[in-house]
Amino acid sequence: MIILGLESSCDDCSASVVEETSTGPVLRSLVRESQDAIHGPFGGVVPELAAREHLLQVRSVIAGALAEAGVGLQDLDRIAVTRGPGLVGSLLATFSASKAVAWRHGIPWVGVHHLLGHLNAARFSAPDLAFPALVLLVSGGHTHLYLALDWTSLHLLQKTRDDAAGEAFDKTARMLNLGYPGGPLVDACARAAARAADPFTPPKFRDGKASWSFSGLKTGVKLRVERNPRLAEAGATDANVQGLCRSLQEAISAWLLKPIPDLAQEHGACSLIISGGVACNSRLRAEAATMAARQDLRLALPEPRLCTDNGAMIAAAGALLAADSEPWSQNADADLKLGA
Repeated sequence: MIILGLESSCDDCSASVVEETSTGPVLRSLVRESQDAIHGPFGGVVPELAAREHLLQVRSVIAGALAEAGVGLQDLDRIAVTRGPGLVGSLLATFSASKAVAWRHGIPWVGVHHLLGHLNAARFSAPDLAFPALVLLVSGGHTHLYLALDWTSLHLLQKTRDDAAGEAFDKTARMLNLGYPGGPLVDACARAAARAADPFTPPKFRDGKASWSFSGLKTGVKLRVERNPRLAEAGATDANVQGLCRSLQEAISAWLLKPIPDLAQEHGACSLIISGGVACNSRLRAEAATMAARQDLRLALPEPRLCTDNGAMIAAAGALLAADSEPWSQNADADLKLGA
């Protein structure tokens, strides 16, 4: 099966051709147009600008993915596209284009939940992964831990009580004037640090559970910058800035992984999948490998280009779902629920 996967739920417009084989998905092409230069001056994604840019990019990313894979529309067995959740204006760009192409050429079509896409990004490197699996999906908009019984199911176990982990990276980079997007820049500073700054105090909850909250972490960074305003101007080569980034990164990694051992034992998990943009973080990847080995869990980490939003993960998920018999009645859904 040859699938064209399309993704534009936020600020990346991406298309990919994936071949589904008896041993798993094979990546034939991947094209991604970033909008970092557009949104960088604002320190975050501007929804209207993102949607307009997607309209300009959608034709070229589709044409580029088909050309790179050496296939034409007539060779496709299916088109898969992100249906939600996300920014509705951004979603509609590839969603509408995919339905038009499917209708014009008579190609089966399937809408995919964005988080199922992130789950299936792990299939490229671990198609034979054993289930049940714990699935940590962590990005600028999501910090969720799921139990997966297969590649098409996600059952929520817990999620952040306020902000996502990726937002803490982005806002820290903004407060330190490091640039945008913040995650890779904070990671680079942290890896260059000779030592970490004072550790951040982990959140505590009345129920005593190892839950997540990152709002206080952002406040903690803000207070440190207010006490030492030079941090906002010193730049990425400054030892104090590097130490602060390392302390932040250590805190986020440790907090994200803390619930996993108990929940793995409770649910009899065989594997751990970590995906989403924050899964590119070097500290999280290293500590996850150590923890997984200690807990006898097989770890599946997509390669970094498949952790961020991309068309390949949508194609991989779409290959396992039933094609929609009435795609023309479907619409993008900014708040799409799993199973909808």
